[in-house]
Amino acid sequence: MAPASAPVLAAALLLVVAGVGKVRRPSYTVGALTSVGVRSRSRSVRALGVAEMAIGMGAFVGSGPVPCALVGLSYLGFAGFLILALRKGGAVSSCGCLGRPDTPPTRTHAVVTAALGGAALAAATTGGLDVGELGWSTTDAALVAFTALVTWLAWLAFAVLPHARMPRGEGR
Repeated sequence: MAPASAPVLAAALLLVVAGVGKVRRPSYTVGALTSVGVRSRSRSVRALGVAEMAIGMGAFVGSGPVPCALVGLSYLGFAGFLILALRKGGAVSSCGCLGRPDTPPTRTHAVVTAALGGAALAAATTGGLDVGELGWSTTDAALVAFTALVTWLAWLAFAVLPHARMPRGEGR
């Protein structure tokens, strides 16, 4: 599998994590949807979370373009929601995707989400992924390491960056 598969695998892993967050605590997502004028209930948010987990896991157990396309469409749909929330001033506390009530959407979140969605759709157009191809080669180990790195960096952009403050210089 190509190293370019790492962003798609990272997106799939993060989609599973987001789905778990929605299933465990749907109220954050209900609040985020309500903030932009979309009525929802805990039951429908939990169903969305289960669907996200299934799509994310499908990218790991399935092969071909369909699982990648589903991951990509999920991310692009969420990027659209982030853009809507940022424009309307909604979802100021959290969408619930990271299981944290204090993780507001940011432009960076929208850009990274769209990039992950684009990477997954690009993979779909080139035949998708086949995680079953992974073996014990050095290249495969590098792919796993790169996937972990991309996942961690995306999580930092989503969960930590919104709370980061630049240090003030002395004498300013």
